[in-house]
Amino acid sequence: MVTGPAERALSPGVPFAASSFEVTWPEVPLPPVASHGPGAWLLLTDEHPAALGRAVALALALAAAGDDALSLPRDDLDELPGCLAERPVRGVVFLAGSPYAYRDPEAAQELLLSVLSVVARLGFGVRFHLVTQAGGEPGLAFLRGLVRVLAVERPQLRASLVDVDARSDVDVLVRELRSDAPDDEVRWRHDVRYAARLARAPFGVEVPTGPGAYVVTGGLGPATARWLAGTGASRIVLCGHSAGASGAVVIPGDIAEPGVAERLVAAATADGLPLRGIVHTAGVLTDDPAAAWRRGVLGARRLHEATADCPPDWWLLGTSATALFGAPGETSRATADAWLEAFAAWRRSRGLPATIVPLGPPRLPDLPRPYFSTL
Repeated sequence: MVTGPAERALSPGVPFAASSFEVTWPEVPLPPVASHGPGAWLLLTDEHPAALGRAVALALALAAAGDDALSLPRDDLDELPGCLAERPVRGVVFLAGSPYAYRDPEAAQELLLSVLSVVARLGFGVRFHLVTQAGGEPGLAFLRGLVRVLAVERPQLRASLVDVDARSDVDVLVRELRSDAPDDEVRWRHDVRYAARLARAPFGVEVPTGPGAYVVTGGLGPATARWLAGTGASRIVLCGHSAGASGAVVIPGDIAEPGVAERLVAAATADGLPLRGIVHTAGVLTDDPAAAWRRGVLGARRLHEATADCPPDWWLLGTSATALFGAPGETSRATADAWLEAFAAWRRSRGLPATIVPLGPPRLPDLPRPYFSTL
């Protein structure tokens, strides 16, 4: 099983340097249940109804396996440090709700804040597990970016993301938790276990250019416009750029704001000109990590909606590659990148074009984790 953005290369002349890495998902059997001393599992949720129901089912299944499980309401989260100090805890498990509840990027950010509020209260000696049933939805799949950052920033948590499908029984999750396996990204599909491994990816995508309309966002806009103009583009529409964009149509505004994406697309396709391509790098080359979510993620969603009736032939989505490698202090950027990665896969699953282009040099942490074992 290999998933993820495999198309990493661009045709000659594209003004980007693409990293040749991808996340693969080989089948990795579950190790035997680890021996352990006394201790209960602490189950937390963001109190979404689906998450609460899953937490109850997990508590019952853990009890059937001989383990105790406790829950802590979100309103009592300040009691978490004391709860961890007064009794042995085998692990803290945060269960997210239905993926459709987080389809709006703002709802996904609220989920991220809920998870971070838990992480901030965790001390040493307890493992942290995130449990999702993402179904390919970016609104939950983005959490892998958080796991990559925590692997570097707080390795003592041994944070893991366990994603199960609708066909996986809760007993599968119990076995995963009790095994204490070292894998930090796991997917269960039809009761088969897969674990994330970072691998080098071959180059292999062509970007057809020439006559037609193109929409460009982000800090690389002027350079991209010059490249497209040199390949014979009929019309190039930039969002909020003017310098170095001679001959391009400039639409002022923030791509994350309502109506801006629609104005870009309308300007590009005026007079019936076909929309050939989109280059969306907004939020990537910035010192403001929050911009990665606002302009990168929300901007991508706006463009997706604005092109529902006129999908482009191709769409390049720029990321910083932080979701692949992790970096201290880069939670916002890494989770936004992971959202875009999942969004690209989500579009492709629906027959719509989307290609991820990691920008900037990758930073490979020196960590003995299975995730990096195939490099």
